[in-house]
Amino acid sequence: MKNFSRTALAVFTPLFALAIMGQGCLGGQPATGPDGGLYRTADMNAWSHLTVLDLGKQIGSLANVGMSSLALDPQDPGALYAGTVQNGILYSLNGGESWINPEGLSKGNVVAIAVHPKDKCVVYAARLNQIMKTENCQRDWKEVFFDARTDKRFTSIAIDWFNPNVVYATTDGGDIVRSSNNGDTWSVVYRLDGVALKNIIVDPHDSRVLYVSAFGQGILKTVDGGQNWEKIRDTLSEIDSKTRRSTLVVADPSTKDRVYQVSDYGILRSDDAGASWQALTLPSPPDSVKILAFAVNPKDAKQLVYATPSSVVFSADGGATWTSKRSPTTRPPKTLLYDLSDSPRLYLAPGVAK
Repeated sequence: MKNFSRTALAVFTPLFALAIMGQGCLGGQPATGPDGGLYRTADMNAWSHLTVLDLGKQIGSLANVGMSSLALDPQDPGALYAGTVQNGILYSLNGGESWINPEGLSKGNVVAIAVHPKDKCVVYAARLNQIMKTENCQRDWKEVFFDARTDKRFTSIAIDWFNPNVVYATTDGGDIVRSSNNGDTWSVVYRLDGVALKNIIVDPHDSRVLYVSAFGQGILKTVDGGQNWEKIRDTLSEIDSKTRRSTLVVADPSTKDRVYQVSDYGILRSDDAGASWQALTLPSPPDSVKILAFAVNPKDAKQLVYATPSSVVFSADGGATWTSKRSPTTRPPKTLLYDLSDSPRLYLAPGVAK
């Protein structure tokens, strides 16, 4: 099963092609304009608009599709996964040049995706209050966790890269859940009632260390694989109270103990695993612009990038200076993601048009 070649695994009909080309978003709000899909750049100047949907004998378009999430296959720089607002999951095996929408998970809002670090055919996906899993390269998907509270939503998934049997997920209701047996059973390891947990990451240098962005509470951290958790908020509040409105936490893949936090205030950096923080000086004053996404180049720690509703802003010197350019899409960016190629390319996933 592990040697199975990931190819187009589903049969598509013209009716489905029309549905994917003309879909709206969840909640009845239309996704207007042909600037959805995915965008890619190699130099922060020219963007490629990636909209080709491989329907087997036909070609469809993703230009009107809103995105919710992006993920990489750690073993293959060309393998990408995208969660859509309404049409489930997409995957590409050629760096985003074309995409496939597997039948097994072709509906719903997929807000988070995690790919097994050692088995390319194992993928987890969060769809509303469900966690789904495939073990056979997307030929089949099964539900491995269901939260009976239908008003709660999963927000992120992370796999322990050292021990991939261990999987974590967060919810917008304050739960951190963990499975120690490949998703067969789950338990709540920490709960902050009523707090929206935005994302969870496993430290790339020590998988026992995890960080969670907790809106209003700063950051949660564990150093023992989720057995015990501490709140990082006082050191954040020393800079400004708005730093506790954490929306994203990102670890630098190439620099041990370096962590970034995005909040309503701006972007902070810690070089000592969250013990102390400093604010990056951005082109806009603190708390004056909404930062929707942020990424660090995995091959060059000095290259940083963030997105606002209308611009993409990047730095080549670790945040000392910044260059701002107009976003390639009128839609609000949902995710920025570098791939793992020798010269990493940057992907931008736009969400639903406002």
